Amino acid sequence: MKQDLVMKWIRNSKNTCEMIFDTDILSIFGKIGKISLLKKIFQDSDVIITFEVYNELLKAKDAGYDFVDSILEQGFKVIQLDPDLILEFEQNKDKLRNIHYGELASILLCKKLKMDFATNDKKAKRFCEENKVFWYDIVDILRLCFLKHIMDERELRDVIKDIEIRDRTYISKKERIFGN
Repeated sequence: MKQDLVMKWIRNSKNTCEMIFDTDILSIFGKIGKISLLKKIFQDSDVIITFEVYNELLKAKDAGYDFVDSILEQGFKVIQLDPDLILEFEQNKDKLRNIHYGELASILLCKKLKMDFATNDKKAKRFCEENKVFWYDIVDILRLCFLKHIMDERELRDVIKDIEIRDRTYISKKERIFGN
């Protein structure tokens, strides 16, 4: 469920939101050495990952990806699915083969706990919309960074350039980051 990010941010009295992160968003910031930005952007909230996302990070570390250490050092809160969600996970995992386990677990948890989800995966976003889960992607997160004055436009343009080079993720909607 995509609503105007600015309105959601303004409407929330503390300008915070509870957020569960997917591996792809964490790895983007990890690869550019800016994982601590997430703690700054969401400083008044718990930054949460599911146990499944934690396992995905450990697999990446075992495969030799050094950037994972900086992610794990942030001390994100790791939560597990309860028995009801495990059952729902098992019922959905085979029919949703195009969604990774970390994404599926995270979205189910977001739905139950009425939390937001950070992902850059198109299929995960679609599943979020089907389940009325609000999602943020990399553009939304960088926009929040701009709106909260954590970085100015020049600094953010440098971050975008780093993301596009190091993560090989092209950010096509740059104007949304700096738009009013």
